[in-house]
Amino acid sequence: MLPKVIALIIFFFTYYLIIFGKGNKAVVAFSMGLLISLVKVSDTLRVSNAGDFIDFNTLGILLGMMIIVGILKTTGLFQAIAIYIVKKSNGNVISIFIFTMLAVAILSSFLDNVTTLILFSPVIIYICQEIEVKPETFLFPMIFSANIGGTATMIGDPPNILVGSASGKSFLEFLIVMSIPSFIVLFLSIIYFLNIHKELKDVEKSKLDNLMKADPNKAIVNYPLLKKGLIVFALVIVGFFIHEYLDYEAALIALTGGAIMLLISKMDFDEISHEIEWDTLFFFVGLFAIVKALEDVHVIEDITNLIYNFISHPYLLLLIVLWSSGFLAAFMGAVPIVTIFIPIIRSLIGTFPHSELLWWALALGASFGGNGTISGAASNMVIVGMIESNFDRKIKFFDFMKIGMKVAVFGLLISSLYLYILMNL
Repeated sequence: MLPKVIALIIFFFTYYLIIFGKGNKAVVAFSMGLLISLVKVSDTLRVSNAGDFIDFNTLGILLGMMIIVGILKTTGLFQAIAIYIVKKSNGNVISIFIFTMLAVAILSSFLDNVTTLILFSPVIIYICQEIEVKPETFLFPMIFSANIGGTATMIGDPPNILVGSASGKSFLEFLIVMSIPSFIVLFLSIIYFLNIHKELKDVEKSKLDNLMKADPNKAIVNYPLLKKGLIVFALVIVGFFIHEYLDYEAALIALTGGAIMLLISKMDFDEISHEIEWDTLFFFVGLFAIVKALEDVHVIEDITNLIYNFISHPYLLLLIVLWSSGFLAAFMGAVPIVTIFIPIIRSLIGTFPHSELLWWALALGASFGGNGTISGAASNMVIVGMIESNFDRKIKFFDFMKIGMKVAVFGLLISSLYLYILMNL
């Protein structure tokens, strides 16, 4: 009984520190992961057993993709794409708005959300300044389109990487199942934002004359590396599609791509290491240790038995996983919630008809729910911080929530219907 109490105290204290921002979340999670190992609530939490509780497949995918995107970033590719969109829109602000949301969503399906937004945001901020609209008019929809786009693939968002690795779902299976609700929610979100920002229709094209004169080709600073990098990136994506047939893990594909990028770029590792989000990797390691401790002291088993005894209808269970993960992700962050839910769902698989759909319920709930508040996803926090620093204005938690929760609910409602359809196919 005592190990269970100690594990729960450390767990709740960790999440208290993360939710209320009492220190860097990576430092908090990693430190608490070490603490829960030091107090020996479980004999399996040893360095020699790290492979049993740390999901190295997830960490490998993250690290490999961070290296690839970090090197592509140095070529100027993303700035060129943003300028190209503006020019192709011929200065029409509505067209720029729609094309930017689509471009951000598509890129975020294969790249890190935060990176995509950071690279697009300078052009978006410039547009907002030129047409004299509040930055959140453009940047909030960009956040949501990145999060929605990231929902569509296994590598688009860290929660999806976790679910994909834990469930054994293939990249192609993930894409087929998750892209449908993602596309529908993106389409509804574009309509919603155009409806609440009708003032964009009245903006004169002449206000964007300076940006229309920009040459996207001049944004590219290293053509040879760009060409080679895009080939490697394309091969990695193809590798994700066929990794099951090759009998390779997705992490091996990503890490191989990252290693090749390092070789062809001839960059020192010190240079590219600044592009790697080390805090994200350590955050994951800490959470893996804490969740493993909860498994070993039978907390996960207790929760699973409670669910199994009180919820008998498969669709009701799907809805509970979907909406509870969505709501909790909005306030606690998608990654921590997914790490808690994974062992619970793993225990429920095979106990009732259509139980495999629980993985999709979790992925959809955590991804769409993360739109709900500023703390729901890293991309939300980064862009809100950028608005506050560039425009000297404070974005209130509830101001963001009033918009974000609507997008989150769009996603969860569509997902509820989608899961019902999948269950009855």
